[in-house]
Amino acid sequence: MGNSYQKRNDFYGGYQGNFLKRIDALFPDRKNVLHLFAGKIDLASFPGDTLDIDNSLNPTYCVNAETCFGVPLNKYDFVLADPPYSESDANKYGLPLVNRNTVIKTLSTRLPVGAYIVWLDQVYPMYAKVNLKPEATIGIIGSTNHRFRVLTVFRVLENHNA
Repeated sequence: MGNSYQKRNDFYGGYQGNFLKRIDALFPDRKNVLHLFAGKIDLASFPGDTLDIDNSLNPTYCVNAETCFGVPLNKYDFVLADPPYSESDANKYGLPLVNRNTVIKTLSTRLPVGAYIVWLDQVYPMYAKVNLKPEATIGIIGSTNHRFRVLTVFRVLENHNA
């Protein structure tokens, strides 16, 4: 993340430095964004709707990401997901660790064809090749002595509901 790796807010798990600016530059054509596991995302830097299970964070949708119950996923062409990476991270939020496979399946079968799922994690998530095509994997290093993460860019395929 370069010499600007510091987080812009004190929220545990918040994005570092200019991460959102870099994502913005990679995907300038996106129209409808959903921030999954949103936390306290800086919506001025990267506008969109938010989904989080913690109501105190005032998300657009306060639901479980595994089901996205009531979320009109078909209207989004871009999902930026940053789930808790480990049990200990989930514990800091007071929540159980999310089932990544279930979230990916929900997104890949309900988002429109061509939508992007941009997944930041310490794990390369499992996915069905009939639903998603991985288009990029980018290593993310905040600075020395920080966790290594991977940003995986998936594209929803035409036959995703087959």
